[in-house]
Amino acid sequence: MRCLMLAVVIITAGCGGGGTSGTSLPGNAKPAKIAGASAGIWIHGHPYSQNSGGATDFDSLFAGTSGWPTVAAHTSVFGLYAGWITGATNAEITQLAAFLAAQNMTTEIESPSLQATASCGSGVEGFVPYGQTLQSFTLAYLSRLQSAGIPIGYIKVDEPYFFGSISTEANTCQWPIATVANGVAQFTQLVHSVSPSTQVGDVEPVVAGYPTDPVTALTQWQDAYKSASGSAFPFYIADTDFNNPSWTTWLVNLETAIHARSEQFGIIYIGDITDTSDQQWAGKVVARFEAFQGTAGGTPDFVLFQSWEPHPTHSVPETDQTSQTGVVRSYLTAIGL
Repeated sequence: MRCLMLAVVIITAGCGGGGTSGTSLPGNAKPAKIAGASAGIWIHGHPYSQNSGGATDFDSLFAGTSGWPTVAAHTSVFGLYAGWITGATNAEITQLAAFLAAQNMTTEIESPSLQATASCGSGVEGFVPYGQTLQSFTLAYLSRLQSAGIPIGYIKVDEPYFFGSISTEANTCQWPIATVANGVAQFTQLVHSVSPSTQVGDVEPVVAGYPTDPVTALTQWQDAYKSASGSAFPFYIADTDFNNPSWTTWLVNLETAIHARSEQFGIIYIGDITDTSDQQWAGKVVARFEAFQGTAGGTPDFVLFQSWEPHPTHSVPETDQTSQTGVVRSYLTAIGL
């Protein structure tokens, strides 16, 4: 995940999606048939900003379903960046609330869960910068949603293990795993103090940067969190380095490990930050869900079509295979819906 600056805190969105795996999507290509009719469908758009690009028509996703009637009918969860929530206009929040109620959708929020200190963490993914407080930021976006009557179904903590303990990038804290786990457990308690029914789950990168193989490392992290919080994460979402030739093997093994823990397993389908067109981005997404749920036989509980990258530049219409909803429509076609 790369950083997406929204409002006044850093709300970030993924470090996988790397590499050039996949091909461009031909004009009227049909994706290969795959298994997946039982997987829930989540969609998480990227609101346009001058710094990071994204969809210039993001608001059209909740202006109604005229641009994505089929996809909207099969989508159960609508994703939001926490920073977008605090920075959105009152009109946007009101319109979003009406749309979600009409479509019977709940929300997924990507949020930081760690507090930066004076010596580390500021500007690092998954942290609220020093000088602001994780508590006030979290309560602000939760309160805004609750006041508007917007359901808060899921919060995915933004890669705290990797960026709190593993990453050696500038200003990272490199805390012991137990320290990170305790911090995330406290964040979960904070969320549940105001929204008890919200599921707080994890997203972490599936990359080669861990001290062990990623499956072993991530299950050890899951154990540390369970020890700190008293209960396991209810779900885990894979943010995958698609550039690594082992990615499908990693994901199949990780899915098995997560299911063995009685957690739900999800995967983010995304293109690459280096893509130069919506067509190239969309082609890679299609190639990746064909590879995992087709060739590798993956059976995720839900699939998350998300972006934090410059492309796609438009969310709708679903009849355009290069839009975000168009890619999801290709997925529906592939699973026979």
